[in-house]
This record gives sequence, structure tokens and C-alpha cells, in this order.
Amino acid sequence: MTDPTSLPNFQPHAPAATPNGAPLSDTPVRDRIVDELAKLGISASVDADGDVEFAIVDNEGTSTTLFARVAEGDLALVRFFGQWQLSEPVSPDRNDRLARCNDMTMQLNLVKLTLVQESLVVSAEHVITPHADLDILVPLSVNHILQGVGFFFQSWLPIDDSGDGTPSGGQ
Repeated sequence: MTDPTSLPNFQPHAPAATPNGAPLSDTPVRDRIVDELAKLGISASVDADGDVEFAIVDNEGTSTTLFARVAEGDLALVRFFGQWQLSEPVSPDRNDRLARCNDMTMQLNLVKLTLVQESLVVSAEHVITPHADLDILVPLSVNHILQGVGFFFQSWLPIDDSGDGTPSGGQ
């Protein structure tokens, strides 16, 4: 177990260093995220709250709206997030839902699952340094969010009696 009283040992920033070969950028992080989405063929806009809004379309043509909220600063913070309405087969019991969110948050890397009224909210949050490699971070965050949502909803499906442990109706 990590000693909760010990502080992390962050290395001082070396101005000449370029981690992962990413160049230093003075462009606002929000604009860099919009650019990275455009490189992926995803059109994005900035909504009235200042969030980046974009849609991901799956192979079946279903569109999912996601957002990126950026707090600019010396070290910018970004939260990628989306929300999904809860319905059957998800339990109507709020405690069951919260327990499932907690379990999945502990199991998954990068993403957090929580409830807001009758919606599931899934987010990925990052500290963005001037050398941050957003061409890796943006698609990774989006993919992890969508996978977390899929895992959450699949976890409510009944277990198939075939013995392979997969939810019934699964592939």
C-alpha cells in the first residue's frame, strides 16, 4: 500500500525536453483538441458553455455526443465526458447503480463513472502540459469513455447459461 503521507516526487521541467517527440505548444488546449478531432475526421464546435462538443458515429450509424471542458492555465485541465439515459436492464435501485459505477471506476483506467439523476456520466480527466501529446490523448480518452459505457450497460445483461460467462445476446 502506498504511504498516504508521502508526497509524489515530480521531476522538474526540463525546457529542452520534448516527451514523446511532441512539440511545445502555445496554442490554447481547447483549440488543440478541436484540431486533433478534425484530424480524426470529427467535426467539433464550441457550445455556449465554452465546451468542445463533438459527435462520434459508430458502425451502425448511431451518434453519441461527447464534450471536452478545458480549464486553461500554466497546466491546463481537460475533462472529456458524455452522459447516457439509464433504462432496462439497468437496475432501478439507485444503490445498485452507484455500487456498479464505483466497481467499474475502480476497475477501469482513465475513466470515472457516476450518476446524475437518471443518467450515467462517464469522464476522463487529464492535466495537459505544454508538451502534451494530444494526438494520442484525445482518441484514447474517447475510446476509453465509450468502452466504459459499453461495459456498464453490458454488466446488467443476464449471464448466458452456455457456460462461457458472456452476457446473453452477446457476441
